[in-house]
Amino acid sequence: MSALPRVFHIAGWMKFTAVVACVFLVVAGVVPLVMVSTPAYKAVGVLLIAIGIGGVLDTFVSRIVLDAEEIHLISLRRHRRYPRTDFESAKVDGGAVCLKRRAGGWLVLPGTGHTALAVRNTVHAWITGAGETAPSD
Repeated sequence: MSALPRVFHIAGWMKFTAVVACVFLVVAGVVPLVMVSTPAYKAVGVLLIAIGIGGVLDTFVSRIVLDAEEIHLISLRRHRRYPRTDFESAKVDGGAVCLKRRAGGWLVLPGTGHTALAVRNTVHAWITGAGETAPSD
């Protein structure tokens, strides 16, 4: 396994799609701001612009980070972290990477646009400690 920390950023094609969606939402939000004088429509326009910009920002900020002892799930709204010792294995279920918890239950990782099997293999190797070398004296 490559050196830690291992970071899974959102794939480029998903970032491009988010930018295109943002452009459409901003244009849809600007139209009521410019063409309509009703306060309710102007509020909807501002809301559409905010949703578009927030969505694209979240896409560019979101990532999964595997460090030596924890997995970090980072997005615009929150940062969740879980110790490596909480998990015993990883699998792909319905296109999503799922981590089996030792205490029971599953943690479903957010999609990054990368091949789920490749992400699963890397995360499973991280859980089991495969590829780690002991420090030399």
